[in-house]
Amino acid sequence: MTDGTIPMTTSGGCQNNHGVIYTSKEILELGIPSSDPIPEPKTCKYCGKTLYHECIVLAGKALVWRLNEPQRCDCEQSKAFWVRWEKEQEEQKKAEAERQAQEERKQKIDSILGKSGIRQRFLSRTFDSFKLTSENEQAYDIAFEYVHNWDKHKANGEGLLFEGSCGTGKTHLAVAISLALIQQGVPVVCKTSIDMLSDIKQCYQKDSTVSEEEVVGVYKTVDLLTIDDLGKEQATDWSVSVLYNIINERYEAMLPTIITTNYKTSALIDRLSAKGDKETASAIVSRFVESSHRVTMAWEDYRRKR
Repeated sequence: MTDGTIPMTTSGGCQNNHGVIYTSKEILELGIPSSDPIPEPKTCKYCGKTLYHECIVLAGKALVWRLNEPQRCDCEQSKAFWVRWEKEQEEQKKAEAERQAQEERKQKIDSILGKSGIRQRFLSRTFDSFKLTSENEQAYDIAFEYVHNWDKHKANGEGLLFEGSCGTGKTHLAVAISLALIQQGVPVVCKTSIDMLSDIKQCYQKDSTVSEEEVVGVYKTVDLLTIDDLGKEQATDWSVSVLYNIINERYEAMLPTIITTNYKTSALIDRLSAKGDKETASAIVSRFVESSHRVTMAWEDYRRKR
């Protein structure tokens, strides 16, 4: 019993659905035979009260002893301890349930898209390999902090928008975040916008083993979606509609998205609305701007310096 007290029946012991529960003290006093040795009592580490083990008595014999722990003491310190203990156990169960759920989501992603989508060339784009300069140090710190406080950013649905000129390290930092979270077991998809749209188009092939709904569903629900080089894709009514569908669903579900682009917001809207659907393009940009921290990286292309 959690409070250390035992409601007694007329014959001694505490009734349950499978028999009568007795303490080891009662078993000895009543001379009830036991199938196992009767365990020695313990004492409460807080107040010194004697705590007896319990067993179930069936057909006049002590058959099932609870050996993991004796009764719980009813002193205030002991009660407080067990409240803390049960809270910790519940938190551990929740953490394990989340870990299992993450693993199931990762397996689903693998079955539909394959791995995270990070190509061989970019697997070395880690925080350790990022070349720090006075120009990019702030962007690096923001990216590093994002990983360090991932749980908070995820809970708030907060993403990152890396905008700026070519060769400034936007993709490197976005991939570094993705790789770091993947190593932590977080389900992540990291692809260029061109590859994302290509994945969906391939669903229309006769030999496709997955549906458009399944692929788009992964992009909508993965814990972190990283879209690299948004605006490089060929803008069509279809592509704008698909991107809006994904971005809007993630926005409403408060799921974080990381985006890299060479375009400032106004230019990105123009780029996405090249076929005339400026309203949808504006809605796309508006949603991830509202839910993301903007990081501007506009300086000389480091690749040209080499």
